[in-house]
Amino acid sequence: MLGLVIQRASGMAFPDFIQRRILNPIGMGDTVWRLRDGDAARLMQVYAYGRDRAAPPTAIAGLSAEAYAQPVTLYSGGGGLISSTRDYLDFLTMLLNDGRAGRVRVMKPETARLIRSDILPADLTAEGSGFGFGGWVARPGHRRQGEFGWSGAAGTQGWIDPEQRFAATLMIQAMPYRAVDILTELRPALDADLGIVR
Repeated sequence: MLGLVIQRASGMAFPDFIQRRILNPIGMGDTVWRLRDGDAARLMQVYAYGRDRAAPPTAIAGLSAEAYAQPVTLYSGGGGLISSTRDYLDFLTMLLNDGRAGRVRVMKPETARLIRSDILPADLTAEGSGFGFGGWVARPGHRRQGEFGWSGAAGTQGWIDPEQRFAATLMIQAMPYRAVDILTELRPALDADLGIVR
């Protein structure tokens, strides 16, 4: 729905808008709607883990390079892009820097802050906290108050901490969600490395 609103307001096709207004200015050259020729070897395979975590994971055929190379039939505002760790970190850093990517202003500071602000009424929660325009927001009282981020089905993690001034992303590629639980140890280690006491 949001993609259609953007198309009508901008007067351009949704994928063109994303390319011209977000991907190009940030320099996200590895973020595409469809896997490019020659990039199949760079695409990380997604693995499925069974109930017995000791058994080796199996590759998920529907999430292969062949599947991602097929023509796109729906350009969705809620998913569908293929990206790299560096590109996603650059996107998160742009949000952290209030819409600026290096010397380029991608969006107004108010827009970047709005994206990462809690828009839910106080009596509604998302995973025990708030929700912004496209991500989870840690509400006051939460030990990670003010953080904004999102998790992908295959374990992708990306978050920004405006108060501590950092952005982080982690690409795991394992299903079901948190089949490989790195965050339990990684988050405290990252805080300790940055000297953050929560």
